[in-house]
Amino acid sequence: MDAGADPAPDPGPAMGAGPGAVPDPDPVPDPDPSMELSSDPVADPDVEALPRGGFRCRLCQVSAANRPSLAEHLRGKKHRRLRSLRAERRAQEQRSLFVSGFARGTSGAELAEYFGAFGDVAAVVMDKEKGAYAIVELRDAAGRERALAEPQHSLAGHRLRVRPREQKVFAYGPPGHSSRQEHLGPGRLEQALCQAPDVDAQMSQLVGLLELSEDERRVRHLLVTLFQEVFTEFFPGCAVMPFGSSVNGFDTRGCDLDLLLDLERTKSLQASTRDALGAGSGSGAEDSILSDIDLAATPVPEVLELVAAVLRRCVPGVRRVRAVPAARRPVVKFCHKQSGLAGDISIDNRLALLNTRFLQLCAEADERVRPLVYAVRLWAKQQGLAGNPSGGGPLLNNYALTLLVLFFLQTRSPPVLPTVARLRDLAGDEDRTVVAGWDCSFPRDVAALEPSTNTESPCSLLSEFFHTFGDFDFPGQVISLREGRALPLPPPTTPEASEGLRLGPLNLQDPFELSHNVAANVNEKTASRFGRCCRDAAKYCRSLQYRRKSSKGRAWGLTRLFQPGAVEPGAASAGAFLISIPLEAAGGSQQLCQEPSGRGPWFWEVCAAIAFVLRDVLKCSCAAGKPPRAPREESGLPGRSALSEELPTGTDTEEPSAAELPAVGSKRCLPEAANGTALPGGKRPRTKVPEEAASWSCAVWHRVWTGRRRVRRQLQHGDGPEGPEGDSLELEQKVSEAIVRQEGAGQPLEPLLRFQASARVAGTRQEARVLLRLVPSPAPPGPLFRDFFHFLHSFLPTVVRQRLGHGPAGDPDPQDGGDGGVFPPS
Repeated sequence: MDAGADPAPDPGPAMGAGPGAVPDPDPVPDPDPSMELSSDPVADPDVEALPRGGFRCRLCQVSAANRPSLAEHLRGKKHRRLRSLRAERRAQEQRSLFVSGFARGTSGAELAEYFGAFGDVAAVVMDKEKGAYAIVELRDAAGRERALAEPQHSLAGHRLRVRPREQKVFAYGPPGHSSRQEHLGPGRLEQALCQAPDVDAQMSQLVGLLELSEDERRVRHLLVTLFQEVFTEFFPGCAVMPFGSSVNGFDTRGCDLDLLLDLERTKSLQASTRDALGAGSGSGAEDSILSDIDLAATPVPEVLELVAAVLRRCVPGVRRVRAVPAARRPVVKFCHKQSGLAGDISIDNRLALLNTRFLQLCAEADERVRPLVYAVRLWAKQQGLAGNPSGGGPLLNNYALTLLVLFFLQTRSPPVLPTVARLRDLAGDEDRTVVAGWDCSFPRDVAALEPSTNTESPCSLLSEFFHTFGDFDFPGQVISLREGRALPLPPPTTPEASEGLRLGPLNLQDPFELSHNVAANVNEKTASRFGRCCRDAAKYCRSLQYRRKSSKGRAWGLTRLFQPGAVEPGAASAGAFLISIPLEAAGGSQQLCQEPSGRGPWFWEVCAAIAFVLRDVLKCSCAAGKPPRAPREESGLPGRSALSEELPTGTDTEEPSAAELPAVGSKRCLPEAANGTALPGGKRPRTKVPEEAASWSCAVWHRVWTGRRRVRRQLQHGDGPEGPEGDSLELEQKVSEAIVRQEGAGQPLEPLLRFQASARVAGTRQEARVLLRLVPSPAPPGPLFRDFFHFLHSFLPTVVRQRLGHGPAGDPDPQDGGDGGVFPPS
């Protein structure tokens, strides 16, 4: 944890979280009627003018169309209540101390007694995760000043570190709104990172921008408390324990809440009191469940249904509950309405608890670990390499990416992190643990680890990460964190190959459950693309654009690395962005390869589908025009022939090398006929000039990328089309129309965005695809264009393939541009 961070939650009014009441994640006091508001509403410091007219209240996150509406909002109860709440929070901060350095296990009462010597103590809030930090709130600021004036503090032989509590920017999320809506969009993220002086500072800042806020941690703690109280009523002795992203040190805003319902003690109590329960001496709630059910003998699916029934009927605010008994780790999924949190509960997953503690240990072992993990995970997500593990598919999940980073840090010379085998040697007797036959022993206290002598900077480590895995033999080796090295594959005839680890294109062994390949779902194409993207990233990290801050306001460092989609080499000045449209599943790749110069009927059919998505689905204005031309230095070649412009290139983002271009005076390769024979130059098949263009001048009039998922669900639950593949495009059109109607202002006088688009064929002759190139106008692009492009990068390829009749039906934008977060749920 960053030493400058303030990990403890806000001390606030006591909020009960019993079975009969939903915890209020952010209660507000009564409004202060004496609070003065500015006579000029536009001059209010909470108000900002919008570029297209109207105003926005930053405090309440509410927009107003004109001055009268703004003045009415500022006089309203909601705004006054939030102003009062903000004033109270600031007063609490000015009375509070941030305390660390005390012994583990120190209670809040001991801290209250110690600081009571300086003034009355109003509250002590302990860090529940590690027990190493606390917020001590005194009743007046004078008491805090007396404590700060003391030159040295000590408690039970430990020297305390006492400093003023860090003042946070007040941010309020309305109850019932998902915390996912608070995520930074790519434009805002880039704007924040560009202010950093160097890449090391960008990586450190990235953690602060993406990790859970204090309020989010507090809400999750309240939910765990609520679940514990409810389940204890039905399963005496049970324990509800969070694991995974929420508590492993690599949390992100909006990540799922993973919980383990430990029923082992409940089973023991049930066995010892079965006779008493059978006689009816237990409570009604316990009798109704446990008197007729033997948890030790009940199959897992039945226990999951029992847990689901308790969630549905007895936990306030919980909805969309469903048991998933067929998963690798059976769970019960749920969503909490008030906080918007999604999560799942498992009943037999103690290995996940050990994995969580292992990641916590690694995060605390070296301050470079967290920035490197956050950077790699965001890069992978932006390149389309990472996805939601619960959604299936061939993408890497966040756990696999984190393990890749930890393995890389084990292999540095000298190593940054110890191997799991070394951790087992360092474990004390109290740390010895065996779960399901797997040795999970490692120290629980980071103080038992030997400090690393590696002095590489986070910036250099990130570059070396890409270099290491750019040429890694993923299918031919097993990545072992236990040994800290790549192990050769076992021969196919050995029992380990058939009964142990499931081998595939990417073999990443779990640190403890050695028979589990964490990346078993990854297919050959994704593994190959991961290596190619690592090579591209390593090449970029060797450039000055990565290490030096731009003096002209251009993307540099992590901001360019995180741009979704591939940015053409040298194209930063032109602001060109690429969207790759793969067509393998549609059979279009072979047809593109067979078309002369890649400009045959199939190519024009793809262009027509692109224009349909932009015009009819997204309601953009698109006029046929000349393809946008980038500066000559963009290619790095003295001149580009028609051949190099039209023929497929080796990759999506690189121009043909000098070796790939025909020599001066040499003959061009003749096109092949359908039977594979070369056609004479004089008999080259002619392609009819198409009606559809391959380039367009486009204007975006409405924010149709914001809130699509919510509107889509509303239409699906009403009378909107859903299900059949043929109706998915019609549904997407209706979603855009509904968003346009919600804006309610008709056609704006000026478009939100303008850009030029052109399509061409790219890839190899064995695996061709269409590449759409966007050039925003004016350049350089602003945050709004980057938000739009981030959405379009995920949305357009899927819907184009649906238009061609070969894409999957369903949700075409799983990350949902304007609603999705920077990371997928983990």
